[in-house]
Amino acid sequence: MSDESRALFERIGGSDGLTRIVNSMYDRVMADPKLKPIFEHANMERVRKMQFEFLAGAFDGPLHYAGVELTAAHRNRGIRAQHFALFCNHFADAARENGVSDHDIDQALGRLATFKDKITGDINVGG
Repeated sequence: MSDESRALFERIGGSDGLTRIVNSMYDRVMADPKLKPIFEHANMERVRKMQFEFLAGAFDGPLHYAGVELTAAHRNRGIRAQHFALFCNHFADAARENGVSDHDIDQALGRLATFKDKITGDINVGG
């Protein structure tokens, strides 16, 4: 089986790899002065768990996100496009740090980009 035919979830390291990525990413997020205020009152253990489930599902893993709908979960948190971009950069850095290939990071970021409008509350008029 070619590497590309494997699910993105498996290519980034499965459950163990994704757990390491999520933990590293949130360490970076919480050290980022532009992102930390967004999570100021959040239960970070729960956030990490929900993020793991969300990413596992988005990357064709065995879990499906069963949390709050994305628009509702992110409403009134002040998240804008620049915050989303910073978050994605932290994801990419954490994935790279954990041995994920640039190709698979690009694939993952492409999938995350499809959720940007739900997270930022922006309306994608152009489709």
